[in-house]
Amino acid sequence: MAGVTAVGALAGCQGTADRGRTVHAASKSANAAPAASDGSLDGLTAPEISRRLWDTMNGVNSMTMGMSGVLQGRQVQVKIAATRSGACAAAVRLNGGAMQVIRTADKVSYIKGDAAYWTSLGARGKTLGGLAADRWIRFPGTSAPGKRLSRSCDVANVVKTLQLEHDSATAGARATVDGKSVVTIKKKDRSGAITYYVAAQGPSYLLKLTDQTGLTMTFGSFDKPVNVAAPPANRTIDISRLGGDDGLGLDA
Repeated sequence: MAGVTAVGALAGCQGTADRGRTVHAASKSANAAPAASDGSLDGLTAPEISRRLWDTMNGVNSMTMGMSGVLQGRQVQVKIAATRSGACAAAVRLNGGAMQVIRTADKVSYIKGDAAYWTSLGARGKTLGGLAADRWIRFPGTSAPGKRLSRSCDVANVVKTLQLEHDSATAGARATVDGKSVVTIKKKDRSGAITYYVAAQGPSYLLKLTDQTGLTMTFGSFDKPVNVAAPPANRTIDISRLGGDDGLGLDA
């Protein structure tokens, strides 16, 4: 879960944010697989539910994700609208600081932090925030932060990262998520237990996921349009003008 949702780290910085740009939309592949189930999951075993869940999620072309909890010892909140094309927008809040992220379909990424965010990164971050002067920092897709961000912006990669071995799934209790009936299945691994909340009626979407630490992820707006636009050119500054990856101390 941490690998998928640490948007600040994926952008090459240890940050997070509250609300990014409004995002409404993504392209939908003509070859997308249809949702695997339009009926009830009653009577199915946990491995059978797992198969339906991932058949459905592997056909999703865009979705929103939210995350809240403690990540690497820090309270964090993340909101992401991601697409199969890799375009996305995210907002992260961490330790009182806020960061926004945009990644366009041409794989160019932009980040913008408030003063508290840059200060939370220490002396180097504070200097960087001063140089950016409230502008969006532009990262090409080939840069270290650009590569990291792509991992959370690609719906296919997110789904692959969250997927569990079907036969390892065990049945959990019935529950509701935002008023929707769900079936829960559980997985245990070296890091502990993870609970998956699967829509009980209609397409078998993953609506929520929790782990033993209290970290929670939510999912929604499946296949709804996502519209991600680059910031105005006069509100951006290229990473090369700030020393590039080396100048920022970022690793690939």
